[in-house]
Amino acid sequence: MQSLNEVAYESILNDILKLKFLPGEKIQDKALIDRLNISRTPVREAILRLKNDGLMMTVPQSGTYVTKISLSSALNARFVRQSVEQSVVSEAAEKMSKINILDSRTIISKQQIAAEEHNAVDFFYLDNDFHKLFYTATDRLQVWDWLENLSLQLDRYRFLRIQQTNMPLDELIKQHGEILDAVEAHDPAKAEKQAFNHLDLMLAEKDELIEKFPDYFMDENHS
Repeated sequence: MQSLNEVAYESILNDILKLKFLPGEKIQDKALIDRLNISRTPVREAILRLKNDGLMMTVPQSGTYVTKISLSSALNARFVRQSVEQSVVSEAAEKMSKINILDSRTIISKQQIAAEEHNAVDFFYLDNDFHKLFYTATDRLQVWDWLENLSLQLDRYRFLRIQQTNMPLDELIKQHGEILDAVEAHDPAKAEKQAFNHLDLMLAEKDELIEKFPDYFMDENHS
């Protein structure tokens, strides 16, 4: 059973990732306490953790704010994710079980339904489930947990993108199928290449999004 501290943290984190709390938005402790219906201490502990995660900040004489999205952090997270996941899918091509393959096919089918229903939230989480399964199948789940913590800014960007652009969801689903086909065929080199190219698209449309939502992003130099 989760502690109240954990409940508060997970709830506020998900609200930030899903843009229920917008980048740059001022957050009142009392509003969070009322929203979550829990005491002040777990909320303050959660805010402290989120500050350490780079998702909230306190401005003296002003208040507590959701940080803006750091595109440089998102780019670095993608770099790490690409580097690591190539090795993971290569390993999966050698050891992924038939049950894991079937589970992955099921996730792809669910993604197709989410795409048809224009359900951005379900598609986002199913996308994570698909990739996570490779780490589970190769006994690298701890690595996935590390990457999740590194990828918070990237996940904020991904969620904004999936909600606000005409993402080629069918193309993403097709790429998932191609990665899985290579893994099932025990072709590590092809699986690596497919995974790298697929993850390269994680930050597509960044110029369009920055132009459309300039107040959501930190003022940084991007390449």
